[in-house]
Amino acid sequence: MTIVAASSAVLLTLAACGQAENLAQGEDTAAPAGPVEIRVAWWGAEGRHEQTQAALKVCESALGNVTTSAEFASQGYDDRLATQFAASDAPDIIQVTSGHVTSYGQRGGLVDIATVKEHIDTSAIAPGVLNQDSVDGKNYAVPITVNASGIVLNVGLMEQYGLERPDDENWTWEDLFEYASSVYKASDGAIWGLQQPSEDIRLLGIWARQLGHSDGLFSETGVGVDTEVISSFLEYGYDLQESEGSAPASVSIEHQGGGVEQTMIGTGKALMAVRPINEITALVAATGSEFELLQLPVHDDGETGQTFRSMSWAITSNSEHPVEAAQMLNCLQGNLDAADILQAERGLPANQEVVEHIRSNLSPEQQMMADFVAIVQENASEAAPMAPPPGADTAEQMLRRYAEDMLFDRISPVEAAEQFTAELNQSVSDAG
Repeated sequence: MTIVAASSAVLLTLAACGQAENLAQGEDTAAPAGPVEIRVAWWGAEGRHEQTQAALKVCESALGNVTTSAEFASQGYDDRLATQFAASDAPDIIQVTSGHVTSYGQRGGLVDIATVKEHIDTSAIAPGVLNQDSVDGKNYAVPITVNASGIVLNVGLMEQYGLERPDDENWTWEDLFEYASSVYKASDGAIWGLQQPSEDIRLLGIWARQLGHSDGLFSETGVGVDTEVISSFLEYGYDLQESEGSAPASVSIEHQGGGVEQTMIGTGKALMAVRPINEITALVAATGSEFELLQLPVHDDGETGQTFRSMSWAITSNSEHPVEAAQMLNCLQGNLDAADILQAERGLPANQEVVEHIRSNLSPEQQMMADFVAIVQENASEAAPMAPPPGADTAEQMLRRYAEDMLFDRISPVEAAEQFTAELNQSVSDAG
């Protein structure tokens, strides 16, 4: 859900002509024989910088005619990138999130991957993952890593209170509700069943997709679903609180705003929580407990609605060497020698051949994530949800605010849905 900082508005000075000039339709895209230097930019900690530079050297050797210059940052990456775009001096390859892809792709700042597809093999990336970087029907990036939403289950607490493991292969939201609501009584009030889900904007989008709205929560003008869809999601969270399936509002709010170790699931006050699955590693480290990943429930029609998050590589449209940039990008995401260096530092690789290649080096939690993603990819739709439009960058904070008012009985689920919809639509309208 991250949207690039407001400073990226300077990108409006870009025109899509750069890509058009470099990759005119019918132009020969064969790489020239001479040596070419490719600038590669990313953010991260020192370990990532060292690994990525080593992987780049592997790719230089593999390609033969390409050298690289590294432009990495630990802080201020977005601001620097926006400034470079404004000066038509962006690196050839940049590390991006979905927010970057939406903002830069819509303004002509990124190369449509279809124009260099002969140089990038994406066959080992599931379509549902690859299409997460799609904007207006075009893919502007190639995923490096993949993440999804799931339910993390504290196995130690489950065993401590004599609870059975739920059957997540065949369960509905009603099943989850009943199971979560039984935990408080079974534990004599020591823990609650499920961390309050009503403030999760990503889960709301999945809920909408499960109900047949393939675009998810958003449209180009703001909220793309009826308020009934949103109110049904909010009512589920409210009813869960009323049944003691989740903690009272005062307790839930107390555990927000910090890291995963401060959440209800991280402090051992909830048996389960809907979380990005990559948080399982941090949960194990913070609690010392054993955790499992459960699939999200479905509605009666069985649609998973699952969406993916990714960190990706993209080629900027002002690159003078889009073919070589594509070849370098392809090496970074799929070369097995490079994969031996990069491992899973950025997260679970999106390329399934890479995952299998490094699987023996993955931690038990990462292997669990790999198994989870494999199941999700099998059942998930290839269609990606609509990207959040400009002005929707505060949607998560909006939803949290209205959900909290509802949980404290200041407004009803219907009122919360209506007010959330109105405010978000206004925000998108103002940004347009």
